[in-house]
Amino acid sequence: MPRFVSVLQEFSIPLLGGVVVAMLAANLAPEWYQQAIHWVPFGDVSLLGHKLTLHLIVNDLFMVLFFGIAAKEITESCLPGGNLNPLAKAVNPLLATLGGVVGPVAVFFCGLALLFAFGVYDPAVDDRAMLVRGWGVPTATDIALAWLVARTVFGRGHPAVNFLLLLAVADDAIGLVIIAVFYGDPVNPVRPEFLLLVGAAMAVAFAIRRMKVNHWLPYIAVAGPLSWIGLVMAHLHPALALVFIVPFLPPPRRDVGMFVAGDEVD
Repeated sequence: MPRFVSVLQEFSIPLLGGVVVAMLAANLAPEWYQQAIHWVPFGDVSLLGHKLTLHLIVNDLFMVLFFGIAAKEITESCLPGGNLNPLAKAVNPLLATLGGVVGPVAVFFCGLALLFAFGVYDPAVDDRAMLVRGWGVPTATDIALAWLVARTVFGRGHPAVNFLLLLAVADDAIGLVIIAVFYGDPVNPVRPEFLLLVGAAMAVAFAIRRMKVNHWLPYIAVAGPLSWIGLVMAHLHPALALVFIVPFLPPPRRDVGMFVAGDEVD
């Protein structure tokens, strides 16, 4: 069984399988796909006023864990022996993030102009102003697939993987800001005051760290939900909830790699 789980992790088989199934369903059976993602497995049970649909469970809960793992890898890469140590090495991927945001936006506008120029879109029929509003969509990075491709191309443990992780997380953080500023929901506007709960969650994690608690569970189980609630109530995507908490976890003395048994607190 451990070998089987290791193979699943190594080749990201669940991720690839999910992508294939979702793409086939969305294109071949769109009505069934919509019904599936809005399925409520727990009936009328809700969380902070949101029904527990399959979409919410995957997108707002499970993705929290994924971003938490990514944050763990970035944090440990900054330790002695890590690919981002000393911290000056982290400047490069952060600067590259700007290209990861500005570049796709430029390509979007150029592509849109070409589509109108070649008659794919008709100015008399298609609303250019509405189409232009889609510029924010390509700024986001699919961190899961990017991580998988990087590990496949460069191999596990290659410095480029952690470089890409930091770039992707920073890029998605900028994407959340873009969504909040330019694509806000008039019915549910951003409530920045609730970000104080995220700050409180970080303070709780810091306090647990000061108490010299070496197990990860109290950090995730106590501070994590508080951070998640703060983001939800602020009307921001909660997938990054653990990104604010993971840096407070007691790290190993050096980075020994991902899914390595020795990668634990000394």
